[in-house]
Amino acid sequence: MNPSPKRPRRVEPTPIDSGALENLRYIRSTIEAADTFTTVPGYGCIAMGVTALAAVGVESIPQLAPYWLGIWVAAAIVACATALWFMEQKARAQGLSLRRAVARRFFMTLAPAFVAGAILTGLAACGLFAIRAVSTAGLAFMALGTATLWLPPGSAHIVLALGFGGIHLALGANIVRHHGG
Repeated sequence: MNPSPKRPRRVEPTPIDSGALENLRYIRSTIEAADTFTTVPGYGCIAMGVTALAAVGVESIPQLAPYWLGIWVAAAIVACATALWFMEQKARAQGLSLRRAVARRFFMTLAPAFVAGAILTGLAACGLFAIRAVSTAGLAFMALGTATLWLPPGSAHIVLALGFGGIHLALGANIVRHHGG
């Protein structure tokens, strides 16, 4: 005897308004909340700008001009601390806390830019008081470093050869030829 063939059970469609409306309300409220809060504080940005203007003012005092690097490092520290304080105040007003993950991510994101900026600022400043060939070499290093963003991943040895090899050879030859060895 053959067993009777199984017929597919008929499943009734779920009405669209059963859970969809609640999901849409949740999505809409999430999007609206994301639009109204940012951890970047406007007052913090203003304070950082004022800090930079103050650093320019202090640096323009002739007796303090030789201490420009210390002035700008101090200004960067003050600006970061001020921005963090304003970020915490803004987050606290929204019922959030920045003490853990957000602050760590903020500084981990910003730290490489600060280090690179400090190095490039120092190199560019040294080039201002050097012969033209040194300034040109500095620009060539920066251009080569920027160009590496678009080079294929396996080309590091070529960049190092061009940078540390080629640019230094050209710089050395220029100094030997035009500046007495």
